[in-house]
Parts: sequence; C-alpha cells; structure tokens
Amino acid sequence: MESAIVCIVRFIKNQTVQITMSLPLPSPPHYRRIAEMLRLTLVSGALRPGDRIISARKLAEREQVSLPTALEALRYLEAEGLIIARPRSGYFVRQINMPENAQPARSLPGPVPVTMSAVARSLFDSAEARLVPLGAALPDPAWLPVNLLQRALQTAGRRLDARGQSYSLPPGRSDLRSKIAARAALWGALFGADELIITAGATQALRLALHAVCQPGDIVAIEQPAYFGTLLLLEDLGLKALQIPTDPKDGLSLASLKEAIQRHRPAAVIASPTVQNPLGASMPVARKRELVALLASEGLPLIEDDVYGDLAGGTQRPPACKAFDQSGNVIYCSSLSKTLAPGWRIGWIAAGRYHAKVLQARIAGDWAGAPLIEAAASQILASGDYDRHLRRLKLRIAEGIRAVIAQVRASFPQGTRVAEPEAGFLIWVELPPQTDALEVHRRALAQGIGVSPGPLFSPEAALQNYLRLNCANAPTPYLLNAVRQLGIICHELACGH
Repeated sequence: MESAIVCIVRFIKNQTVQITMSLPLPSPPHYRRIAEMLRLTLVSGALRPGDRIISARKLAEREQVSLPTALEALRYLEAEGLIIARPRSGYFVRQINMPENAQPARSLPGPVPVTMSAVARSLFDSAEARLVPLGAALPDPAWLPVNLLQRALQTAGRRLDARGQSYSLPPGRSDLRSKIAARAALWGALFGADELIITAGATQALRLALHAVCQPGDIVAIEQPAYFGTLLLLEDLGLKALQIPTDPKDGLSLASLKEAIQRHRPAAVIASPTVQNPLGASMPVARKRELVALLASEGLPLIEDDVYGDLAGGTQRPPACKAFDQSGNVIYCSSLSKTLAPGWRIGWIAAGRYHAKVLQARIAGDWAGAPLIEAAASQILASGDYDRHLRRLKLRIAEGIRAVIAQVRASFPQGTRVAEPEAGFLIWVELPPQTDALEVHRRALAQGIGVSPGPLFSPEAALQNYLRLNCANAPTPYLLNAVRQLGIICHELACGH
C-alpha cells in the first residue's frame, strides 16, 4: 500500500510544481512547534538551571505569533517540568533529568580548526558568470549609482592629474579618512582621522586585525553561524574557531561568550554586532555596551566587522560597538563594498590601541592604495550623494526582501523557516532536517542559480540544512521564478528524490 503521504513532483514546461498529499496529516499547533524548538535549546545545555529564558512577549515577536500562543508554549514546557514560572520575574530553567545512559551535552563546543576552505573552493570553482545572483552577498549592479561613481572618478582625475596614477601611502588619503571619521562621529564613534587606516576592503582590515592580536594556533571566538570570509581568514592564519551561539534577533549570546572566555580564553572575539552575516541580526544598544565592557574587563580585543552597518536604522544608523570603546580595545573594520562600490575595494580600520601594529602590517603588506579611487570616494561622502543613495538603496532592499521571503514561504517545503533580517539584504533559511543544502547548491547550479549553502558558514562544514539567500536584487519574475525552482529542488530532496 502506498504511504499515507505521497509526494508527486510534476515538471511541466513552465517548470512549476504541484505537491499533492493523500490523507494529509494535521500540522501541530503553533504552540507545540515553538515548545519543541525551545525544548531542543534546553536539553542541549545552552542554558543552565536557574537561567532565565526568553519572555513570552519576545518569544511572540520572534516567532510572529500571538502572545497567548507564546504563553501556551511556555506553559507546555512548564507542565513537562523543564521550566518554572516565578511571579513577576518570568520563566527559568529547572534541572533537567537526563536518561541514565545519556551523556550530558556540553553547553558550548570547544575550539576547532577551521576546515571549510575545500567546500568554499568547490563552490567558487564551479561558479559561472551568469548565475541568478541569490548566492553572493552583493547589491544588484543596477542599484549602484554608476553615473555618480564615474563622475566622481573623472573629477578626481582632473584634480589630481598625474598624481592620481601614483601611490596612496598608508594610512591613506587624509581627506577620505576625515570624511569617514566625521560620518562615524554621527553615531558616536570615538576615533579621529589620524586613528584610521585605509585598506583594500574590509577583508584586508579583518586580516590586519587578526594578525595584530593573534598568533598561529590561537583561539578566536566567532559567531555561530559565521561569515565564511572570516572562517577562510582563520584557516589561512592557522587559528582555531570557538563558536558562540548567535540569535537571529539579538545577536551574539553574551552568556555563552562569558562561559567560553572562562573555559577557553580566546585571544580575540570577531563579530558583526550590527547586521550579522548571515542572520541579519543586530544587537540592541544595551547589549553592545555590555559586550564592550565584558571584553574590556577581560582584556580581550573585539574585532568588529561593520560592513553592513550603514544599511541599519532609518534616518540615523545605530551605533557600532566602537561608540562605547573607552580603552581602544575595539578594532573597528568597515568598507563601502556592500553599499556603494564593491569593485573600488575601499575599506578602513580603526584599530585603537593596536594602531601602530596594524599600520606596520599594512605597510609591510601590499604597501599602498589607489589615490584616484580614494579621492573619488572622499568626494562622494562629502557631497551628500552617498546618503541620498543609501535612502534609495534601503527602500529597494526592503522590497526585495519582502518579495523573496514571500516566495520562499509559498514555494519551499513545509517545515522551512526564514530568519527575517532586521537590516541588510541577506536571509537565512532553515530547511527541513533531511534536506542537504550542498545538494541544493549542486542542483541549483545546474539550473543557473547561485545559492550559499549552510556548510559555508561553519568551521566544520556543518549547518547542512541551511541556505543563505541574497535579496539585494530587483524582484523580477525571472528572479522569483529562480526562487520557485529552489523550492522545487528542496521539495524533491525533502521527499527523498
């Protein structure tokens, strides 16, 4: 007899799919689904007995359900004896009794070598120039102010004349550093132009930061999941990754970070507190202050990757952690690559008390920058054109995110979950457990679609059932059809095909 649930995938000329089910099973109530998710967190050891868990209000906001539904999920766990309610205080973790033969889960994994460059190479080597751009974290070229960029280059070329073809020696052009420092002061940055070093993009800034504070074999605390560019840097520099759980809404778990520091004493912490890649999470301002204070008290540097920071907030972007740095302990890294001109490779680093070491490494590296491009970038930042472009860009991104998320929810298998970003243009998609994201990538590539599979964002190539999708593209029928094709692929894999 056929299974009670039969998945029928029909490919027709327009490449749509219909999935029919005989004798469909009812979906579990929302509160049960949420309770099961919370139970996994509890039994994993991520929270200890006595720790306070998420409030009903925040749980409702995070899961996009009503407050009564969130309360019902918490009461369900309370009835099981996993949590306990305290009047006017919230819910707290009770002691969880493990089965006799079970080994208690460690609250945090230990540091591990990074071994994902082979995965990255296999993906990049097979990439084609004309893929549907759902994989790489780049804004649509049509959304970049090409005419503005060209005019700025022409104006800078006339002004500099032959000097534009020479070197821009470290720390970089003073006019550009002054404009960057002035903009950063608007969100409370505590550095001036003399404390900035211009770099060839944020990746070089991050490399310089790691080189300044780490030795081969050192441990670096990272977000989980983590930006794969960071992981490639750790692997190349011979550093070990210590993964810290990161919430899609609140960012890096400070409780887990405190425990990791006590147990493993990392040499540094590298994180994106404002618009994390791939989750899109942004830490609340109070938690940023707490993070900076925690690491300052421990004498551990924070390497802050803020490449998406200008895409956060409305008329006023939120402060980066650097705004709360009183001791020079935060090494701030950013660039124009995600907002203005990826190909210009304009980045910068404010290294605080590590400035001299970073400047020496910058000079010893590739020596100099491009004065023409630095002068053009300075002009755009000074003119107000950059802010006008940002306003248009953020509106377009919001439209792209809404359209892609709606298409994912309409096309992907039941059990798929999407972490809606607070800012930025990336979405993190959790597929049903049996779905292999690397196989999704392979099948999508065959259809001319680029995606970033979850194993790219793990030092051990884990996160097998996750995808990161880029939404910084015009939501044309062509693009949304590519998302539908991804849904078809995921349906096939979820059904065992």
